[in-house]
Amino acid sequence: MLSWIDSVAIAAYFAVLLFIGIRIMRRDSGHRALGSFLAADRNMGLVQTTASTAATDLGGGFSIAMGGLGFTLGISGSWLIAISGLSVIMAAFLLVPRLKLWSDQTEGLTTGDLFTARFGLTAGRIAALVVALSWFSFVGGQIVAGGKLLQVTMAIDLDWAIGLAGLVIIGYTMMGGLKAVIYTDVFQMLVLFVGIVLLLVPIGLIKVGGVSAVIAHFEANPSTASMVDWTAVELQRVVGWFLAVFPVWFISIAAMQRIIAARNAAIAQKAFIITGVPIEWPFFAIGATFVGMLARMLMPELTDPELSTPMMILTLLPAGIAGIVIAAYIAAVMSTADSCLIGPVAIFTKDFYKGVWHKDASDQTLLRVARASTLVLGIMAIVLAYWVPSVLDMILYAYTFAAAGLFFPMLALLYWPRATALGAKTSMILGGGSAVIWMLLGEPWDIAAAYLGWVVGLPSLVIASLLSAHRPDENLALFEAR
Repeated sequence: MLSWIDSVAIAAYFAVLLFIGIRIMRRDSGHRALGSFLAADRNMGLVQTTASTAATDLGGGFSIAMGGLGFTLGISGSWLIAISGLSVIMAAFLLVPRLKLWSDQTEGLTTGDLFTARFGLTAGRIAALVVALSWFSFVGGQIVAGGKLLQVTMAIDLDWAIGLAGLVIIGYTMMGGLKAVIYTDVFQMLVLFVGIVLLLVPIGLIKVGGVSAVIAHFEANPSTASMVDWTAVELQRVVGWFLAVFPVWFISIAAMQRIIAARNAAIAQKAFIITGVPIEWPFFAIGATFVGMLARMLMPELTDPELSTPMMILTLLPAGIAGIVIAAYIAAVMSTADSCLIGPVAIFTKDFYKGVWHKDASDQTLLRVARASTLVLGIMAIVLAYWVPSVLDMILYAYTFAAAGLFFPMLALLYWPRATALGAKTSMILGGGSAVIWMLLGEPWDIAAAYLGWVVGLPSLVIASLLSAHRPDENLALFEAR
C-alpha cells in the first residue's frame, strides 16, 4: 500500500484538478458554458492541444495495457503504440486540415454533424450512433484501468475499485467538460513523462543491473528469450493491431474534439505530429513496455500482467513521488475516459436531443441535458466495465467496432466525391455489424474481427455508391473554403 506521504500527495494532486475544474465551470458560465463544455471555445494553443491529444490516447488505459504486453510479450509489444504513433502522423496530414476547415466554417461539433453535412441526416445519425457506442465501450476500458490502479495502491477489492473509479470519472466530467480536461492534461502528461520515462525505467534498470542484465536474464532461458526480440510478436497479431488501431485516428471523437478545440489547423497538425513522434514513439512505446519487462524480472509471481505498471510504481519510486505518479495515472485515466465520455454526450445532446426531439432547445437547456446524460452514460459504462474486466480487450473491442463501421465512409467523405449516402450507410451497417457479430462469436478460426470489418466495409461502400445516385441533401463541396 501507499505510505501516508503518498496519500497526501494524491489528495493534493486531485485538489488542484478539482480547483481547475471549478474555476473553469464558474468562469465559463452563461452563454459560453456549452461551447466551453463541448468545444473548449475553439481556442487551444500548441501545448494544450499536444498534451491533451497524447494524454487522451495514452492515458491510463494504454499505459497499463502496454505494461501488461511488456510483461507477457516483451519489447515486441511496443509495436502496438508504434502503430498508433504512425497513425496519428498520417492523420495530421490527411485528416486535420479538412476537418478543421469544416468545423470552423460550420461550428460543427460531432461526427454526426460531419456525416449529416456530407451524406444527409440519416447517415449522420447512423454515424453518431456507431461512434457513441464504440467510445462508450472505450470509457469502460478506462474505468477498468482506474480500478486496477486503485486496487493495487489502496489495497481494495477490484469490484469496489472499478465502481469508485467510475464515480470519480463521472463527477469530474460533469463538472469540467472538455476545456477543463485539456488544461489539466498538460500537467498530467508532464507528470507521466517524468514519472514513467525519466524515473521508473531508469530506477528499474539500476535495480536489475542495466540493459545488459535484462538481455542476459531473458536470453538465459529459451522460454523467455523472445522477450528481448523486437520481431517476436506474430505477424498476424501486428496486422490485427494495425487494422484495429490505424483507422481509429480518422474516426476518433476524442481526436475530433482536439482538432475542433485547437486555435487553427496549423496548431492541430503540429500537435498530432508531436504526439506521434517523439511522444508515442519512442518514449512511451518503449518506456511503458520496458516497465512490464522489468516487472517480469522483479516480480515474476504477478498473476495479472496489467498490474505491472502500478506495482512497479508502488515498489520502486520513493514515497511522495510514487503518490504523485499514481495520482497522475488515475488522472490520465480520468482524462481519457471523460474525453471519450464527452463524445457520446455531445452526440446525444446535439444530434439526438436537439436534432430530433427539441430543435429549439436553448444552450442552458442543452448544458443541463449534457450533464444529465454524462451521469446516465457514465453509470452504464461502469456496468460494462464489470462485464469485460480487461483493459486491452475493452480498448480493442471499441477500436474494432468503430474502425469497421466508420473508417471507409470517413475516407470517402474526405476524398471520394462519388461516394453516396446509400454507400456510406451500407458500409456503416454491414462493416460495423459484421465485426460485432464476429466478436460475439469469439472470432472463429482466430480471424480478427477487424479483418472482417475491412473485407465487408470497403466493398459494400464502393458497390452501393456506384449503384446509387447522390441525394439532394448531400454536400459535395463540404471542404471548399467559403
